[in-house]
Amino acid sequence: MTNRENILRSIQHIEASLKTDISVSDMAQEACCSLYHFLRLFKSITDSSPKKYLLKRRLTESISELRNSKKKISSIAYEFQFSSNEVFTRAFKKQFDVSPSEVRRGKIIPGHLVTRQISEEYIFQSKKARNHSPEVVKLPEKVIVGSSYFISGDLRKLDLTKHWKAFLKMIDSIDNKVTPVHSYQIQFWSENQILEGMHFFLGVEVASMKGISPEFVVKVIPKGKYLKFIHSGLSRNVGFTYRYIYDEFLPDTDFQLSQPFNFEYYGDDYESAENDSSESYIFIPVK
Repeated sequence: MTNRENILRSIQHIEASLKTDISVSDMAQEACCSLYHFLRLFKSITDSSPKKYLLKRRLTESISELRNSKKKISSIAYEFQFSSNEVFTRAFKKQFDVSPSEVRRGKIIPGHLVTRQISEEYIFQSKKARNHSPEVVKLPEKVIVGSSYFISGDLRKLDLTKHWKAFLKMIDSIDNKVTPVHSYQIQFWSENQILEGMHFFLGVEVASMKGISPEFVVKVIPKGKYLKFIHSGLSRNVGFTYRYIYDEFLPDTDFQLSQPFNFEYYGDDYESAENDSSESYIFIPVK
């Protein structure tokens, strides 16, 4: 087995042990590695330590228990192998900036703060993401015209194919487009929304809003500082690049998110959603 396959095997073992006692030595043994080699290999492939990954996964999975069960918070803490309710609460608040009791009362945790299971696709896709260091850029204000949607529920299987097909048929009706015509996808979230989900906006840049039909929505991307990441490969795998950005890259830097949105730009290097050679760009507003 390759090193990546061994790490995937260890991750599957971790996922099966979120509610049982497991040591890093146990993980290394499952990966058929020495402890020394495993620690460095796990960090290299996932950009996280195995101990940190285990902690974040336990905290993430505890959210469902808080929302959907009547168990005492202390019982949930012990179930996920925390030594006390106090230790669990401190770790939970540090990770999500809310307490377990607030979540039980209905407080929504933004999706980008949770840590989902590292999959086989992610292990191989994340290598592409880490091969491109982000560029810090300053962008002017951009006026984007297009269509807006709210997608609720589980976004892990998000598919905007039908939305894009519908929008692409409408592009010719948009006046004053900046040439060459390239597409944007903006996603933005609100901590106050009742339903879990995210707003999505598909559009093109315009030089003027004069004569824009009321059937379209207008969004303004504010000028400012952005981190520019490259997503290489199939469009459906972009979620793995986002996980790298929010779960791995940003936590280990001094950058702070300045706005509750990000956007994707599909320029000359973007061939199609199904072309593995395509490259698109992800812009994250920071300060």
